[in-house]
Amino acid sequence: MIIKNGIIFIPFFNFMNMKLQHIGLTIPENSEVKNFYQDLLGMNEVKNFVLNKELSHKIFNIHEDTPAFFMQKNDLFIELFINHEKLRPGFNHICISVNDREALIGKAKARNYECIIIEREFSDLIFIKDKSGNIFEIK
Repeated sequence: MIIKNGIIFIPFFNFMNMKLQHIGLTIPENSEVKNFYQDLLGMNEVKNFVLNKELSHKIFNIHEDTPAFFMQKNDLFIELFINHEKLRPGFNHICISVNDREALIGKAKARNYECIIIEREFSDLIFIKDKSGNIFEIK
């Protein structure tokens, strides 16, 4: 704490600087990597690997070898884990901005992905779900 001219300043520490490195998601099958993340969202596969059973158990309490794919588009990185269990409903979602929302919605609908469009006065709310139920808000 620093007191200067009767004003208290509490400095932020350097270790508090943060940058989002990647987001980890679960998807039901390998085909979603191509169908949703590459073909629909335009992401590139950076690498793929198998998270061995021991690490999978220690980190996520899942007792199986787990295939994973590391995807990238611009500064967005998503790590996809293949697991056949259905996600539970919740509020988790990722919000991304795109140049042409209507084109993305059309492409998603043509590939039978669920699109949720909530019309509003100023700007519609738009969400697209992958086959596992991961929700993407589209700005």
